[in-house]
Amino acid sequence: TLTNTSERSVAFFGNATYSYKGKYNLNGTLRYEGTNSLGKSRSSRWLPTWNVSGSWNAHEEEWFHNFNPTWSHLTLKASYSLTGDRPSVSNAYAIIKSKNPWRPSTGANESSLYVSSLANSELTYEKKHELNLGLSTGFIDNRINVEFDWYRRNNFDLIGVTNTQGIGGEIQKFGNVASMRSHGVELSLTTKNIVTKDFSWTTNFIYSYNKNKVTDLKTTKNVMQLVSGSGFAQEGYPVRSLFSIPFMGLNEEGLPTFLDQDGNISTTGIYFQTSDPEKLKFLKYSGSIDPTDLGSFGNIFRYKDFTLNVYITYSFGNVIRLDPVFSDEYTDLTATPKEFNNRWTVPGDENRTNIPVIASMRQNKNDSHLDYAYNAYNYSDARIAKGDFIRMKEISLAYQVPAKVTNALRLSNAMLKLQATNLFLIYADKKLNGQDPEFFNTGGVAAPTPKQFTLTVNLGF
Repeated sequence: TLTNTSERSVAFFGNATYSYKGKYNLNGTLRYEGTNSLGKSRSSRWLPTWNVSGSWNAHEEEWFHNFNPTWSHLTLKASYSLTGDRPSVSNAYAIIKSKNPWRPSTGANESSLYVSSLANSELTYEKKHELNLGLSTGFIDNRINVEFDWYRRNNFDLIGVTNTQGIGGEIQKFGNVASMRSHGVELSLTTKNIVTKDFSWTTNFIYSYNKNKVTDLKTTKNVMQLVSGSGFAQEGYPVRSLFSIPFMGLNEEGLPTFLDQDGNISTTGIYFQTSDPEKLKFLKYSGSIDPTDLGSFGNIFRYKDFTLNVYITYSFGNVIRLDPVFSDEYTDLTATPKEFNNRWTVPGDENRTNIPVIASMRQNKNDSHLDYAYNAYNYSDARIAKGDFIRMKEISLAYQVPAKVTNALRLSNAMLKLQATNLFLIYADKKLNGQDPEFFNTGGVAAPTPKQFTLTVNLGF
């Protein structure tokens, strides 16, 4: 579809900065903005935001010079702010659309208007309080440089869909229904390990940590939303939490059994559409689909005109829902993964494996809802893997053609570069069985990231 939208907004802001001898710096910003895409009430449509920050350049102090060059520089910084995000939803007024109601005869068609969404006069900005503390320092004449930041965020008035009492004819509508807290650290370390006339070795290490928790949530959810691989918000848990149906092992026929919403162990008793908060308590929390720890580790080696770059990325602290490949029946066109080699085949195998049997026609005939069992198995804790990985992201080798050669060829510069990306995973959970932990599809994990080899020739005239 292609639609046209329009909105009006206006903002006023002021900024003040003070600096004393380059040592102490203070900055303040005040902003007042409004938009007609939000609620009609003045408290919703207009938002004042602000930011206060400061820094101290300790290396500009007289006493700091006594530490040079062992301690090269030191800067301490802090900031605190209130910011707002303008949401993508817009129904300050009722949204009226047209349609052609059903008629028994095509010749009796007529157009009509209907209320698609009611006016939401109280819908306002999503807001965030954020505190940042950080330092920047260097050692040994800046051959070792460290950047460290700590932050704490308090998001509130977050927008989502909530159920109403239906007054006005709309059961679900957008509202400022959620709050969330998060905190984390970011660390960057750069070292010049070896520096000579013909050879140098530089290392870059980046690490970040983030943890969040939904503190308030006025909305409803069902079993399917909580167990699907995309994650879902649940009060008291991370914003993209993944829950699972508790797997209780295979029975004597090789069929999976589960703890259901009524506290019973059953095969086909899972009701995926239940949204009763008490009934949802049987689900098992598996973890967040967002990693908590991630970063990179790179090394750059230079020898005369050659440059070698080795770059590794890593990620830890999340879980992944494996592909939902199990079913009560298959065809010759079904591509089965490796774990089918370890499936239940004869009585007694339930003691050695948790991979269910390929259901026979007799089993499907005896239970017409057997597809419920295999669907529940796809979304059980038996189909959870760790998303941790360490990837060899890039290896590249570049050659800078010497100036005497480029001058002879009447070139200003010339460089050759061979680059290989996504070569292999150094580490990943064995339960993935070749599935890539970094890229997601609906309900599971995508195919492995393709390897790429690139030859680049740069010529300057």
